[in-house]
Amino acid sequence: MNIACPLCRSSVALEDVNVANDIALCRRCGKTWPFSEIASGPESSGPDLANPPAGAWFVQIADGFRVGASTRSWGALIFVPFALLWAAALLSTVFPRHIPSPGHVTVAFGVPFSIAGIALTAICAMTLAGRVELSRSGETLTVFSGVGGIGFSRRYAWPDFRIAREAFPLQASRWHQEGQSPCLVLEGRRRITFGTLWNTERRYFVLAALRKMLRESNPVPAPPPPKPIFR
Repeated sequence: MNIACPLCRSSVALEDVNVANDIALCRRCGKTWPFSEIASGPESSGPDLANPPAGAWFVQIADGFRVGASTRSWGALIFVPFALLWAAALLSTVFPRHIPSPGHVTVAFGVPFSIAGIALTAICAMTLAGRVELSRSGETLTVFSGVGGIGFSRRYAWPDFRIAREAFPLQASRWHQEGQSPCLVLEGRRRITFGTLWNTERRYFVLAALRKMLRESNPVPAPPPPKPIFR
């Protein structure tokens, strides 16, 4: 089995691997990695990238790829009514039609509730018609989150990433993790997270596509053949 550090590509000795805790230590760069993610073995049969699940896509282009998935979910049935109730309560209590003079106290009190309302509205929009897409063009990776063409784009250097895995957004205890939605993580020289609103099927598909693209663009070199021993 060939175990190589995704960052510096040096071999990881077996004595630096803790299988029970799923940790492998690279002594050259001092970083630890999930052993299950960096161990090179027979590749498991993942999803067929040519047949994505509903709401997901993968497109190979000349100098890169586009992969992503919709964030539409049944959660909208919960978030939308709650957002409407929040907006009604905000307008009727925090910002009444006739603000007494001086009114700056009421407005200041309503600012955090307004920010929460904006965040809730964004979640509603994402669960109704949102999408998260990763597109690589040459050495640039763009991560877009939004609705239609409206949203946020983040740009990174594709060679900075060596590994894709599933994790939780916060490094919390097991009790806290049970209340979180898992996300996807790209890491190497830097670390980014995305895809919290994806369901399991879409998340698994995007993860398989990213791992395939990373293997093809940043392959782990095979170990040199053993030297012959002459007696």
